[in-house]
Amino acid sequence: MKKYLVILCCLCGVLAASSAQVPTERMKAIHMAAVRIADRIGVKEPARSEFIQLYQEFKKESAAVLSVKPAATGNTEDAVEAKIYADFEKSEKILSLRKTYYEKFRTVLSPSQIQAMYDLEKEFNARR
Repeated sequence: MKKYLVILCCLCGVLAASSAQVPTERMKAIHMAAVRIADRIGVKEPARSEFIQLYQEFKKESAAVLSVKPAATGNTEDAVEAKIYADFEKSEKILSLRKTYYEKFRTVLSPSQIQAMYDLEKEFNARR
């Protein structure tokens, strides 16, 4: 019995460690994207460090909004309508977030650099 308990504890530890790596890997990917964007749009120090930090915060908050899935309530007309309104709400939150971060990005980037950042994001997303 003790042997099974030890094995179970080890398995739980391995599963916890592997699930903890997913957000870390995602944050590494976001950091690398921020670095690539900073390179491509010509952001120099000290604005570069601030841009990378802002970009990571922006992507983290965006991911939090996008990860919220509406509860599956069936295929009734009311359920479909509720999902549509939930999608509207999510889109409004993303738009609000983009406006908020535009103002923050504007402190370190020019409007043309911000537009170039948006264009590069679209390009990166199209490759996926």
